This record gives sequence, structure tokens and C-alpha cells, in this order.
Amino acid sequence: MLSTGHPPNDDRIYFKEARSLAKRGHEVVYVCPEGNRPRVVDQGITMRIFPRHSGWNGRYRRYREALRLGRESGAAIYHCHEPESLTIGIRLARATGARVLYDSHECWGSVLTEWFPRPLWMPVRWLFQRWEHRMIRRCDAAVGASWAITDRLAGLLGPDRTAAILNVPVAEVFGEWPRREWGEATVLCHDGHLNFIRGLKVLAEAVRLVSRDHRVVFKIVGDVFGESRAWLDAFVKRHGLESVIVRTGWLPYEEVGRALSECNIGLVGFQPVPNHYTALPNKVFNYMLYGIPFIAPDFRVPGRNLVRGEHCGLLADSTSPDSFAATIRRMIIHREETLAMGRNALEASRTKYRWNHMEKTLFDLYDRCVLPDRTMEEKKGQKDLP
Repeated sequence: MLSTGHPPNDDRIYFKEARSLAKRGHEVVYVCPEGNRPRVVDQGITMRIFPRHSGWNGRYRRYREALRLGRESGAAIYHCHEPESLTIGIRLARATGARVLYDSHECWGSVLTEWFPRPLWMPVRWLFQRWEHRMIRRCDAAVGASWAITDRLAGLLGPDRTAAILNVPVAEVFGEWPRREWGEATVLCHDGHLNFIRGLKVLAEAVRLVSRDHRVVFKIVGDVFGESRAWLDAFVKRHGLESVIVRTGWLPYEEVGRALSECNIGLVGFQPVPNHYTALPNKVFNYMLYGIPFIAPDFRVPGRNLVRGEHCGLLADSTSPDSFAATIRRMIIHREETLAMGRNALEASRTKYRWNHMEKTLFDLYDRCVLPDRTMEEKKGQKDLP
């Protein structure tokens, strides 16, 4: 596993893919920058961690460290998690005959555009994607974290060499916690890091509006940082919402499930920026694991598919606090309808959207495209690393 940006305890890389591959008998080396580590590293997994240098010079140093540790691993397969680490995997594979799998967590061209002024979004994305597509075509296989990302990968490699590996929860790690009884107070929740681009201002204002008519608690299962944290603290103090908007702080992966199981309605407030049109956040599937119906932005294709296909939530305008507030009120007032959505969410989670289902897809792709032996002669134009 090669990463230049994800931490040792990344839920997708460590808790899902690496643990599954190690359980199957593979020797897994996870090369990544420093950060919070899992409490216990599973047998069969080795962590090779390098310093998380900052700035553009630091980015280059991280690249060099990941390249060095990846080369020292002597891996037969490089499973790469960003465009940057993909270039490392391809470079190492050219020298060794190893195989390369690209794991696209995001629509990276859309992520990159957000670093630039809006008039440059289209040309920046076009230039980046031309480069990225050249890299992807050199891979043996690829997986996408959403259906839209996977469709794009399949257009480059073909459907037989691609698969959708959604960011669904590992039920055994999250735990099967009993659901909280829905009493007079409605517990709303947001799972994970909440900031402006993920709808902090809209969600906070919507909760304030609803709190005038109904007893609600907005539980941020995660935290708010930096400028977003300062804004939220001031907002809560100004409106006297200390008992309404609460944060759990950043929780170990194993404790997230207990915190979520106490909630009644999940919120997703993603704002309409390029990457959010196709990304499929894992918080949606975490809600579904506990039968929590959710409110999702109406502009996002993946959210619309889940809401309409599984009948497990409602859509709202994530740029409008009034729209989100009205939808929350509807779910509170029509409780039986909301509880039915929760039952649908739980059933869909049991049958489709847990890691034991995605694990099979991962193993199948490895068996088809990555694991069979391949000789050096089958790789054309390979050269030693400088």
C-alpha cells in the first residue's frame, strides 16, 4: 500500500483493504506519512512510516521517502492511493516487473481545481486529467470509491480491470450497538470532519432554526478545526446553543459506531464544488449501518441514487439553511415515515453496503488482474531506477 497523504489509521486503506488482504494470507506493507496509528497493527501488516513534511519542498521530500520505502519493500504489487503515489508505483513497477493497482478515493481533477480561481477550473482539470489518464492506462487494474469514479476508470482500462470498492463500514469494527429510542429530543448527527465546504454554516443555521420549534441536539461525531472551529464557537455562543450543538472530538475508529448509534437523523451538507458532484462519502454508509435515515444534498448524483433507490432518506438544497431546516422538520413531524426510511437503510446496509460485500469485490479483482505471476519479459521497456 503506497500513500503520500493518508495516515496510518486511514479507514479505507488500513481498516478495510490492508486488513482484508492480510487476513487472506498476503504480506502487506503500508508506506505512508506519519499520523495517528491503529491501536494494534494486525498480523501480516508492516507499517513503514515517514515524516509528514509540509510545504512544496516537504511534498517533494515525502515523495522521495515514499519512493525509497516502496523500493525497499520489494513488493510484487503496488496498490497506490493518490496520483502522486501512482507515479511512484509505476516507476517501481518499470524497474521490477511488479504490478500496479490504482485506488482512486476522489475525482482528483476536481479536487485540484479548487486550489485555483474559478475561471481556471476547466483548463486545470482538463490538463490534469490528460496526465492522469496516461498514468492510469499503465496500471494493471483500478478501483474507484464511488460509482462515478469507477465508470471513468472503466472508460480507460475496461470494465474487466476495474471495480467499485465503496467506502462502506466494517461492521465488526464499528460494532452492533443498540439503537437509541427516539424520545422527545431528536438527535441529529454529522459523522467526521465538518468544515465550511462540507456545509458547516448551513447545517448550524438549519439546526438553530429547527431548535426554535423542536427539541434537537446536533451531534458532530468528529470535530471542527481551524477557522471553521472559531466560527462555530462564536455562532454557538451568540445564539446560546451550547446544549444544542455538541462535538465528540476525534474518536478512535472503533468508537465511532457507539456514538452514531445514539442518533436519529444523519446530515450530509456538502457544498456544490466540483469534487462533491461525484464523491460518495463514507458517512452515508455509516449512518445506514445503524438504520439512521439521512438528508443529502439534492445536487449530488450518488446521494440521489441512494435516496431514490433505497428509500432511506430525503434530499435538500445544501446551500439553503431554510431548505435543510424544512426537511429536518418534516422528518421529525412524520416520524413513522422517517422510521420506515431507517429500516430501509438498515436492510440495504445488511445486504449491500458493508465491507464484507466490498471485500469479495476486492479479492475478485486481485484474482483476475493482479495476482497471477508475470515475467519481466512481459513488461516492455522496463529500466532500472536511477
